[in-house]
Amino acid sequence: MNETLVVDTPVALQYSRTIADLPSPKGHPYVGNALQLVGRQMHQKFTAWVRSYGPMFRLNVFGNPVVIISDAATVHSVLRERPDGFRRNGGLKLVMNELNLGGVFVAEGEAWRKQRKLVMSGLNVEVIRNFFPTMIAMTERMHDRWAAMLAEGQPVNLKRDLKAMALDTIVGLAMGHDIDAVNHDGDPLQRDIDDIFVRLGQRTTAAFPYWRHFKLPVDRAAERASRDIETKVSEFIRNTRERMDRQAKPANMLEAMIVASDDPESGFTDEELVSNAILSVVGGEDTTANSIAWMIHLLAQNPAAAAALRAEVDAVVGDATLPREWEHMKLFTYLEAAHSETQRLRSVAPYIGLTSNEDCVVADTFIPKNTSVIVSTAGEGFDEAQFPEHESFRPERWIPEQRPKREEDPSRKLFPFGGGSRLCPGRFLALTEIKMVVAMIVRNFDLELDNDAPPPTELLNFFMAPSSLPVRLKLRSRAKGASS
Repeated sequence: MNETLVVDTPVALQYSRTIADLPSPKGHPYVGNALQLVGRQMHQKFTAWVRSYGPMFRLNVFGNPVVIISDAATVHSVLRERPDGFRRNGGLKLVMNELNLGGVFVAEGEAWRKQRKLVMSGLNVEVIRNFFPTMIAMTERMHDRWAAMLAEGQPVNLKRDLKAMALDTIVGLAMGHDIDAVNHDGDPLQRDIDDIFVRLGQRTTAAFPYWRHFKLPVDRAAERASRDIETKVSEFIRNTRERMDRQAKPANMLEAMIVASDDPESGFTDEELVSNAILSVVGGEDTTANSIAWMIHLLAQNPAAAAALRAEVDAVVGDATLPREWEHMKLFTYLEAAHSETQRLRSVAPYIGLTSNEDCVVADTFIPKNTSVIVSTAGEGFDEAQFPEHESFRPERWIPEQRPKREEDPSRKLFPFGGGSRLCPGRFLALTEIKMVVAMIVRNFDLELDNDAPPPTELLNFFMAPSSLPVRLKLRSRAKGASS
């Protein structure tokens, strides 16, 4: 009997243009646009180019094409294809691994799927709910610090304290330890994390990786900081293993990850446990602190929005100084809207660098294998057609009942936590902490712009941070049931 051999042949890709057909800003001989992609305002150049060249254009970096995309539909399609269709930018992974910041963030394929399961076991709703009483205590501690300082006529360093509070929260959740960075200046772990972020930001935006050929004192200091963080995290893990009650429900992320990793069938290694614990601490501090800082500044600039938010918080928490019930987290509709509007205007993670795994078509454009693609998570946030009065801070645009009928739902036009299967695993923790801290602030304090201070500028380390936070706190007058 004759047999027919069936061979699968790939379907021909259909497209009408190539990368060469895309518009592009003018570059320099030999280096192309490489010199325009350095500095701590690099993300602002992307935004300006989008306005000039449209939602999809190309750059030339030392002869290699880089494709930039920003329209929501295309961004959605690309993010949905991760991790199989697109992977993290190789340069970013190399830089992060050099600073011992690997884990699920830079893993790909099956390694990513396995580590994602590990991390999600530590960041699920049950773990965060079990940690909620600790978050209340930490937020109350910061409230008491600020109230005492203001009563004594001392100014509050909001930017510093928000970072300390975020560090307390993430170390408490991720490691089960209370370092009380809020009340103790110069915590070694906080210094090490700050050093790592500065170097990470500088290395990811550097035109040339000089540190692989020679190291400056700042590079050696960052590597020492990386080793110190690993030592501290390994100590946390060792101590947690020694004291854990295997029958108790995990009260923090580390306990949940240890339970998951100790399952003989899990295949998790101690190296993966350590790297993801470090990644959680380093990544969880800056993103949340910067998000709150930008929101506080925008609220101080927009008293009507601050008043609307305060009215909601007063109604939810009653006579308490801050939210004390888990169910309260579901009731902050305006606060969630204010967060979304903040991310539209001041995205703390303004872009994602990817590389195509195979030849593919994106927005009718042929993208060859191993092409660099930069996705704007700000999406169409600065497009007047998509967001009328786009320069204005209008949380109401995110609330269906308050949004003008002519305006579409904006929720699918931005990507503050990424998208697809690689959606940020810490988003629920971040939103819970943001709601808790911002609710406490507007419940108990008035926000006052410091008009004598220069306005904050956007600084891109690894995440986008404000250069300063020119907002003063004042004890709230006539706070319903609030202590003063």
